[in-house]
Amino acid sequence: MNKAELTKPFLKVIAGIENFDAASIRSVAQAADGIVAAIDLSADEASVRWVKAQTGLSVFVSSLDPQTLIQSLEWGTDWVELGNFQPIYDRGALINPDMVMGWTRELVAGIAGKAGVCVTVPGILSVEEQVELAQAIEAAGADMIQIENISGDLSHVAPIAKAVSIPVMVSGRLDAATLPGAVATGVAGYGIGNAIRKAGDVPAMRELIASLQAQLSAVSVA
Repeated sequence: MNKAELTKPFLKVIAGIENFDAASIRSVAQAADGIVAAIDLSADEASVRWVKAQTGLSVFVSSLDPQTLIQSLEWGTDWVELGNFQPIYDRGALINPDMVMGWTRELVAGIAGKAGVCVTVPGILSVEEQVELAQAIEAAGADMIQIENISGDLSHVAPIAKAVSIPVMVSGRLDAATLPGAVATGVAGYGIGNAIRKAGDVPAMRELIASLQAQLSAVSVA
C-alpha cells in the first residue's frame, strides 16, 4: 500500500499491539487477506515475516519503542506505527507532547524514508493540544497520523485532520455501528481490532471484515 493509496478510504485490521500469539495473528491475517489493504501487528518478527510471505497485506508494525520499530525494517515492515498508547494509559502513566515528539524525531531519523511512518496522537490530550501536536508531527517528517478514539466522541477528529496535509487515520472503539460516524469525519483510514477479533474463528472474522469493508465503501461513495 503506497502513500498515494492512503488518500483513499482504507480499512486497517488490527491484530493488537500486545498480541504476540502467533496463531491468533495468523488467523486475523487470513481473515483479512484479499479484503482489506492493511493489517496492524505487534513487533513480532516471526509474525511479520509470515504475514508478508503468506498474504498480500501491507503490514503496519506498532510499538511504543522507536528502536524496535526501526529494527522491524529488517522483517519487511511496510509502515512503522508509534502507538497506540493504551498500554501506557492502562498502567496509569501519563504521556505528553514532548515525549511523543522525541519518539517521532528518533523514529523518522532511523527509518530514513525506508518505510512509511505513522505516529499516534494521544487521545487524552485536549483537542487544541492534539491539533498542535499533529502539526508538529507532520513538520517532523511523519507520513501519517493516527487519532485515538477513546471515548466514542469523534468531534476531535475533523479538526485534527483539517490541520494537517498528510493522511489521517482514526482507530479505537470502531465497529459496524460506529463506522459511519467515523467515515463522516472525512479521514483516510479506519483501524478496527477488538470488534473483529471478538467475532470468533477465521470464517466469522472474514465475514465481518467483508461487511465492514462493504460498509466503508458504500458510505464513502454516498
